[in-house]
Amino acid sequence: DVCSSDLVMGYGQKIFSEGTIIYQVATLLDSQVVNAQVKSVQQIKGSHTKVDLVSSVGKTSTIFNSREGEGAILQEYGAQKIMIPVTKENLQSRNQKYEQLVYEFQKDTKMILSYACTKAVASLPDGTQLEVYFSKDLVTDNTDIGFQFGKLPGLALEFTSRKGNRAITYSAISILFEPVPIQQFDVPTAGYRILNYEIGRAHV
Repeated sequence: DVCSSDLVMGYGQKIFSEGTIIYQVATLLDSQVVNAQVKSVQQIKGSHTKVDLVSSVGKTSTIFNSREGEGAILQEYGAQKIMIPVTKENLQSRNQKYEQLVYEFQKDTKMILSYACTKAVASLPDGTQLEVYFSKDLVTDNTDIGFQFGKLPGLALEFTSRKGNRAITYSAISILFEPVPIQQFDVPTAGYRILNYEIGRAHV
């Protein structure tokens, strides 16, 4: 159910301004699944975003406030806890390769979590092929979520990044429109070893 606070644009189109999307993440080598025990939990609340990539060995979280232009990347693997403060410029630099994506829209469609999705494909300069199924019924006004999709006119609910014999597929398994507590987006003030971005990005 969509909360009454969700904005509606046009018939059946919703702005995803607050809630949680959970993706199942599978890595394939030569078309064989080698790791499917990973989840990506993406939360949004207005200008705040948080993405947790959770596996059996640990978790990497990216927290960002686009209004303030700052956030942090947190890594928790065993006893190792690292925090890398990030600025808007850091993220723009990291995501620059996605900004000029040119998509070719395909005729293929599929239903994902009751949303009609359209297929689009694109290529990165390094040869990586992107294949995305997105829904025009869901859009977000926060461009920090789904940054790797450039100017797609909708929210990506399934996407595959393929290079050589390796592919990684994200498949949405849950969309929740419930409010997200603001504390979820707090950057820790203690308990982490702090690395600056230039050094720390080698760990990300």
